[in-house]
Amino acid sequence: MQSAATAPQRLRVGVIGGGLIAQLVHLPLLHADGARFELAVLADPSARVREGLAARYSIPRTFADHRALLEQPLDAAIVCAPNALHAAIALDALDAGLHVLVEKPLSLSAADADRIAERRRAAGLVVQVGYMKRFSPAYEALAVDVALAAPALRLVSCVTVDPVLARQFTPAGFVAASDAPASALRDAREAAVAQVAGEIGSERPAHVNAFSDAFLGALVHDVNAVHGVLGPVAGRVVDAFGEPAGRVAGGAVELPGGGRWYMSWLLSDGAGAFGEELRFIGDEGEWRLLLPAPYRRHDAGTYSCRRRSGAAGWHTAAEESYADPYARQLEHFHACATTGEPCRNPPEAARHDIVLLTRMFRAAIASEVARHGEAAGHEHAERSGGEAAGRDRREAA
Repeated sequence: MQSAATAPQRLRVGVIGGGLIAQLVHLPLLHADGARFELAVLADPSARVREGLAARYSIPRTFADHRALLEQPLDAAIVCAPNALHAAIALDALDAGLHVLVEKPLSLSAADADRIAERRRAAGLVVQVGYMKRFSPAYEALAVDVALAAPALRLVSCVTVDPVLARQFTPAGFVAASDAPASALRDAREAAVAQVAGEIGSERPAHVNAFSDAFLGALVHDVNAVHGVLGPVAGRVVDAFGEPAGRVAGGAVELPGGGRWYMSWLLSDGAGAFGEELRFIGDEGEWRLLLPAPYRRHDAGTYSCRRRSGAAGWHTAAEESYADPYARQLEHFHACATTGEPCRNPPEAARHDIVLLTRMFRAAIASEVARHGEAAGHEHAERSGGEAAGRDRREAA
């Protein structure tokens, strides 16, 4: 048992947003880790959510507006609000003098990522982006090994198939925001439209849904995972594709040395099970990572490799890890805030993910127009984009 002399500093935390990711992950973990965190405040527009979660997790204070939460005596904020609100809330939290853990995506624009990074540096605070896959020990092992072979890589592939996780993992005790004010929903939607229009020049629902949900809300996980191994990839976008209803996102990017990075994310009701695979292939070997569904927090992540081993020929290895990436992510955030440990996922790094995916999405729009023509492409996008409204996936992070 840890002695009082070595006990970690306890951070007073406010959680902003009480949706699926908060209820499945952050609130239970914060509540369980009383040595590191005091779960002090919750903000959510829904009174039903506030009351239900406050009772479940013994949260003493709740507010409808995040700005009221930020006026409380706190050390840190965890941002679980809709994607389009992340940047504004993170900036407000920094202005209030708080460390911030913000769910991905950090923002919907590189400019907002820059503002957050600048504000963070000026305040001397921590901003960590919630890329929890980076805390899987299997990923950590792969990252160390592949980094040594990166200059000789010829192919990187990442494929994720999502069977609508929000639907499969919504718990029996989930507190739905059935009473959320229409004004809160409208404000979040208008923020998304305005930000996407500023980045890609389109306010069409199909483009807003695909960019904010599929590209920056889902594919961003794999992009960040690869960037975490190789560093920022600024190569030419060779191909990019999306689907107006926001169920498909992907493309191909040129790697240093002329290789290719192929990436794809698919939302498929009929897939049955979640699958995520990252492969790095080069002249010296192959490295492979299989990750479980993110909400199956104690399922194994599996890393395997086959690489040259001098005159001995080939070396093969495989390992599994059952450690909870979400718990390790929170422990890292605590260490960054209390001991100065360097942050693994700062806004400066998340900016590279946003920049690449924005370039890819613009290329996907150009391809759409080339296929359908300007007017036909717009009509097709409008018709299909309406299908995406209200999908369960938007509750997932």
